[in-house]
Amino acid sequence: MAKSQPDNIHFIDDRERILFAEAELGEKTIEFLNTPTGKYLRGCALQEIEALRDALEMCNPSSLFGRRKIRRLQERAHAARYVLKWISEAIENGENAYHALKEYRDE
Repeated sequence: MAKSQPDNIHFIDDRERILFAEAELGEKTIEFLNTPTGKYLRGCALQEIEALRDALEMCNPSSLFGRRKIRRLQERAHAARYVLKWISEAIENGENAYHALKEYRDE
């Protein structure tokens, strides 16, 4: 895999290098979300959650088959939510790293 950090950047230490990498990942995640593919995948996850919510409302929790179906639908919803969670965590971690990086050089 190619190195994403330019060679002309000189880091004070490994902590600064890690903060830079986290900030860069957050920025690249935002860039990805603004691409057609990123918008599509985010939209698919949101639509999946909404469709599963609708399907859950139709289940009968009193029946054995209804409880099984509820469990399967919930597992699928968790998967879609994890994708959105990981995306938002990458962005949030990137923003936190960016602010920490700014303060790190000012110390």
